[in-house]
Amino acid sequence: MKLIDYPVMIAEKQRQLLQTEQHIRRLQDIVNRLTAEIDTAIAFDTELKNDAQRKAKRLELMKAPDFRRAAANLQITQDERAEIEIDLSLLRNQFSVLKLQLREAIATRELQVVDAA
Repeated sequence: MKLIDYPVMIAEKQRQLLQTEQHIRRLQDIVNRLTAEIDTAIAFDTELKNDAQRKAKRLELMKAPDFRRAAANLQITQDERAEIEIDLSLLRNQFSVLKLQLREAIATRELQVVDAA
């Protein structure tokens, strides 16, 4: 890649990160809603007599396919976000290194001109 390509690639990666963050927020809302439904069901279950029974019921309800799917999707998307952040960091670092290399090349040429004079 050329130096001029990096700002566009970095911006594209930042947009991808934003889209992933938005997706994570939507998934987190779903998980929060399902958790609230579980907590509400437990709170109004008169058969549950103590904390141990409520905790056991909560764990049981969290094994429901909808909750597990939502939690798994959230985790997968959080992992995708981490990968995008790594790629973005790599692009930024590559861009910085390329700029430094170009500065070094310019400084070397300037020294050669001074030495030749």
